[in-house]
Amino acid sequence: MDAVDMIDYLLQNHVAPTTMIVCSSREQFLEKVQLSIKKQESSDSMPHPLLLPTIHQLATSRTVQMAFVPTLPHLRAYSSSFTAEEGVQHGSAALAKPGSQVSMLAVYGFLNLHQCTTEYSVQGLSRSLALAVEAADACKMQLVLVEDPGDWEIETSELDDETEARPARDVWKEQVPILNSSLALSDDRAWAGRTVDIGAIVRKWCVIKH
Repeated sequence: MDAVDMIDYLLQNHVAPTTMIVCSSREQFLEKVQLSIKKQESSDSMPHPLLLPTIHQLATSRTVQMAFVPTLPHLRAYSSSFTAEEGVQHGSAALAKPGSQVSMLAVYGFLNLHQCTTEYSVQGLSRSLALAVEAADACKMQLVLVEDPGDWEIETSELDDETEARPARDVWKEQVPILNSSLALSDDRAWAGRTVDIGAIVRKWCVIKH
């Protein structure tokens, strides 16, 4: 789901405390939100529902904390400190309302943050996932990982017709090596050729929903 859909999902389905970790800078995220709103706005000049200051949105938005982590070290550092500090502050205060609403630790753009690093591998993803799972478990929160389809669009050069729509790759079927690239270049070249799809890694901790 895109940035606006993610925000709407949180506002409709969470209870306090809920934290949304955005794997980009604040400026990049706001730019995504603006583009998404422009795409979704109707032609009747009515403002997007997310821009309407309803009582529900004003009340629920105050209970969602946001953190921006533009790099992988920032994400891991925040996840580690979240377990130690946020869990103590909010763990016992989580409100367990009946129904589908839950306290969430949502990470937006988790896989995309790894994509252009040397840790885009089973080893690197598992390390980051373990930290996020520990943080959510310590705070009695539900871990939610969400990717923006726009980050996984097929490049125009890969399409037969440049005018056709740019579909998104299925991120859960992306293949990654077993080890980080810096470690994979060892004398044993057999290791370098082994790959695993991302879905198999994530399913160890999460349930994937399309």
